[in-house]
Amino acid sequence: MEELLGKYQAWLGKRLTPKDVSSQLSRIKRIAKHYDILNEYALDRCASLLDMLNYTAYDRKQGNEPQADIVIQGDYYTGFASLKRALKYFVHFLDSIHYKAPPKKTHPSFCGDFDDFKRFVGPKCRNEVNIFCKSERQSHHKICEYCGKEAELQSAHIVDRPIIMHDILEKEYKRGEDYYEVDLLDFLEHFKQAHMPIKDHIFFLCKACHDALDKSGKLTVDDIKAKRGY
Repeated sequence: MEELLGKYQAWLGKRLTPKDVSSQLSRIKRIAKHYDILNEYALDRCASLLDMLNYTAYDRKQGNEPQADIVIQGDYYTGFASLKRALKYFVHFLDSIHYKAPPKKTHPSFCGDFDDFKRFVGPKCRNEVNIFCKSERQSHHKICEYCGKEAELQSAHIVDRPIIMHDILEKEYKRGEDYYEVDLLDFLEHFKQAHMPIKDHIFFLCKACHDALDKSGKLTVDDIKAKRGY
């Protein structure tokens, strides 16, 4: 990583002012203290990590906890935005030099009950849904499937995500009463396949319709299916 950072600094120097070069390097080094950026690039060009660094104005308004394990002294919205921009720039650099390296062959695992699994693995599952649904979500051109209004779309499960997670654990990894031994990379592949084809498992809704489906009960799965013409 240190050798690459030297090349990155030279690459930045042809594009940015010395002050901006210093800021970009500082932000990448800060992310690298918490995450293996090169392994994340080898896995999915940092798509998962970029998603973890996503902290919206709505998150700030609601006081939501950030997903990434990086402490920001000040406003998380602006702080995470600057880190995300820096990481995108670094990905552009790695693309430009055709960086190639295989992902590390690790076998992260989990042993425990379903409540702990939801607590520790649930946020990762949410990130994965956002990633593998991205192209399908973009195909809706920011038009909510139910109300038809233009908005930032959210991925809404037809069957709740925890139910999908629990069904996979019961089928593949059960070792006792509410006790599971899970190869996490293997689980994530099962989790992705459980969402295919995406249109049969996910609605793309504006926040108001998503809340109406999940929280208020004013909107049902059948209502949305009817809109789709099922």
